[in-house]
Amino acid sequence: MKTIILAFAMFTAVVVNAQICNIDTTLTQPGLYPSPDSLPCIVSGANTNTTVQFVNFDSADYQGIKIRVEYLIIDSITNLPCGINWTTSNQNAITPHRFENQEKGCIQFSGFTNDGAGQYELEIYVRAKISLAPSPIPITASNVGLRVFLRVIEDANDTCPVIDTTAVSEIACKVGIAELTSINSFSFYPNPTSSAATVSFTADRAATYTSRIVNIYGQEVSRKVLNVTAGVNVNRLDVSNLAAGVYLYMLNDGKKLLTKKFVVE
Repeated sequence: MKTIILAFAMFTAVVVNAQICNIDTTLTQPGLYPSPDSLPCIVSGANTNTTVQFVNFDSADYQGIKIRVEYLIIDSITNLPCGINWTTSNQNAITPHRFENQEKGCIQFSGFTNDGAGQYELEIYVRAKISLAPSPIPITASNVGLRVFLRVIEDANDTCPVIDTTAVSEIACKVGIAELTSINSFSFYPNPTSSAATVSFTADRAATYTSRIVNIYGQEVSRKVLNVTAGVNVNRLDVSNLAAGVYLYMLNDGKKLLTKKFVVE
């Protein structure tokens, strides 16, 4: 199997309370079928069942090292149009949505939405177990340059538009969206660092966040609770006790996860 970027391995997702999709056993090459920017359009006001086939990867390039992908677990997919759910062909009660090295599977988005026409950029949260790492590493699609879209059209006769990657994506489930915390201008500097760093972001309201630092083996090395205020928040991060290497800084408000990769020299 060819070596690929670990980011591409993250496509495994789909629908609760829906008929499970049938796996296409004829596929042999790792990847997602069709490509993540050409999924069929969803018609507003009509039931939908969109099936995505995939083949998990054998190996990946991670931090410049070729490593084996042992398995992947899809934890969640956010910003789906309201009423659209997700599930996968793996419905195991103990380890659902887990796919082993080179395993074939399928993804299904299904349900009924009244959301308006537009493109909805999804965020996929996955844990990847790779060789050399004792536990799965949390990854999000956007943090590795992976962009996945669902498109909604008003009528079945409408032409499915080409995705505009420069446009602002629609926000799913606009009713009640004020309940979600919005984070903007998220930055981490300096990077690389040797002793301390500054984490800066803007929040639309006061909330309690959890910050974590995870090493490349998926081990948590730091966890703190942050009392965030509305507006600009600046927090100093002491990394003087960390060994030199690559880490992930993770900021979570319980509904949304943001990450930044940084290097300790």
